[in-house]
Amino acid sequence: MPPVPDNHIHTSADNWFDNQRVDHFNTSDTRTYKQRYFLNDKYYKTGGPVFLEVYGEGEANDYYITSGAIAEYANRFNALLVNLEHRYYGQSVPTEDLSVENLRYLTVEQALKDTEQFVGYLNKKLSLNHNNTKWIAFGVSYAGNLVAYLREKYPHAVAGSVASSAPVDVPYDYNQYFVAVSKSLGTECSNQVRLAVNQLEDQLRTPEGWQSMAKELNLCAPLNGTDKLSVNLLMFTLTAPFGSAAQYNGLRNFLGVAQVCAVMTNGKDVWTPLQRYAKVVGQYFKGGCLPVDYSQQIQLFRNVEKTAPLVLAGVRQWYYQMCSQIGYFWTTDQTDTPFGHNIPIDYYLNLCADVYGKQFTREYMKKSVDRFNSNYGGFKPNVTNVVFPNGAVDPYHELSIVKDLNNSTRAILMKTTGHGSDIFPTQFTDPRELTDARLAIQKQIQLYKLSL
Repeated sequence: MPPVPDNHIHTSADNWFDNQRVDHFNTSDTRTYKQRYFLNDKYYKTGGPVFLEVYGEGEANDYYITSGAIAEYANRFNALLVNLEHRYYGQSVPTEDLSVENLRYLTVEQALKDTEQFVGYLNKKLSLNHNNTKWIAFGVSYAGNLVAYLREKYPHAVAGSVASSAPVDVPYDYNQYFVAVSKSLGTECSNQVRLAVNQLEDQLRTPEGWQSMAKELNLCAPLNGTDKLSVNLLMFTLTAPFGSAAQYNGLRNFLGVAQVCAVMTNGKDVWTPLQRYAKVVGQYFKGGCLPVDYSQQIQLFRNVEKTAPLVLAGVRQWYYQMCSQIGYFWTTDQTDTPFGHNIPIDYYLNLCADVYGKQFTREYMKKSVDRFNSNYGGFKPNVTNVVFPNGAVDPYHELSIVKDLNNSTRAILMKTTGHGSDIFPTQFTDPRELTDARLAIQKQIQLYKLSL
């Protein structure tokens, strides 16, 4: 889910589906948990549809159903707005802790069944069945996948879905991610990144170089360049400003491509490429130090308590989903990338095994991803009544649907926007193509609302 503005204040009360099942697929397991959701009935009129925002890998809030484009659509269609927090994120954790044994209930299949059951629950609770109420599901990124899969697996639950920036073709090793980032940055900017990373890789060869990197990049501790996994961690962390610039392209809290590349391409006669690179990194991390101790990071990942920092942030849960089912590992495992070659798939293989157990082998993860794509269809999901908006600057659009699949499943590709741009509130500065995309989405919603 794209970022929520820092000044957003919750305006809706928490609501709870008290009897959501922990395991939908084991009839002998009768355990239930409380799943959180938010409601906004400001625009609702009897007989109107329900617009369901499905949340993904983070704590839910009411921002997008009170301030986002979804709320604008609701105003037009007299819709009831509701969003549902994903199991294991935020306050919807069904188990005492997040041990590996308990995380086995964190799957796409369980999350989809949660949503289908929630639709039935709210229909009954609010007596919506009597009005033959139509539900339209909205989701962004991973949650965009979920709402597309919801139409595929439970078409009776929702009449249609808006799957924004949904990377439905799930890769085990997404080694094209940084290629796509480079393309979005442009030739000159990417070349400057390449020169800076070349300097870093030269420094990695000597203890003197490690000391220079610690000072230039504000590392949290001295770097041991012989610790391969710590080097991998650092080099992965250093890609964050550039990946997020391409992915979100200036959305709300993030630096955009223009801002990042202005730093990388200006002042060549004053600063080296590495100095400019370090300036971008400093701006992105707001002066904070960068982690360089792989073993220390692993210890943070291993904390299973609900109040642990990486649990509250959803990081432990999301990496478990990647390791166990959906991959999406960003690597530099290709012949040419401006980001060097120090983020291999082996880094993630080690992380998955070190955090979640030795059963997470290369073979296990490859088979899991292959099984997932076979089950949900990859680039060819068996769906109707889904619209797929994407921004071409976003590297993830290359894993999404960018051409119409059938008469009711449409693709919208915006050339200059990033990840999830269509779900934010309308602004007078929006490019014309974004305005046109929202109008096209409204048209599809109208069709889905009238469908049988």
